Amino acid sequence: MQINVMKSAMKSGLILGVLFSINFFLMSANFILGVGLVMAIIIVATYRVTIQFRDKECGGYINYGRALLFILLSFFYASLISAVIKLIYLQFINTNFLPNLHNEVLLFWESANIPIDETLEETANSIFKPASFSMYLIWMNMSGGTFIGLIMAAFVKKEKSIFEE
Repeated sequence: MQINVMKSAMKSGLILGVLFSINFFLMSANFILGVGLVMAIIIVATYRVTIQFRDKECGGYINYGRALLFILLSFFYASLISAVIKLIYLQFINTNFLPNLHNEVLLFWESANIPIDETLEETANSIFKPASFSMYLIWMNMSGGTFIGLIMAAFVKKEKSIFEE
């Protein structure tokens, strides 16, 4: 049986990408309860699509490594889809979002008595541009996907019995 991990990961990445985008919009609206709910939905959806991949594409069996690979690829494609949506939102729809967030971060640093030198200021200025911020969010989604994948792959794996052919 030929297993196409990439194709299946792209399909599940589309679903997760929409959920990542919803999560971002709820976060930007400061709707914390909704963010927690969407995060729970992302975890459940990841579990469900991985089980579906195991049962339909892998004949009911999957090892830890393949499950982890599938989850990481799904999160990668989801992150790319979500990044495009966020980039469009930040670049064309809500152009004040990043400057406002940048000001909030500077105010937080000031209130926490963190010394702000030129290097820190330049770093903050470069991060709060739409493309840089989208890349940062890809990194954050992939970090979360790695954490979730390392744990979830252990629950999803199902080895073939030595007595089965």
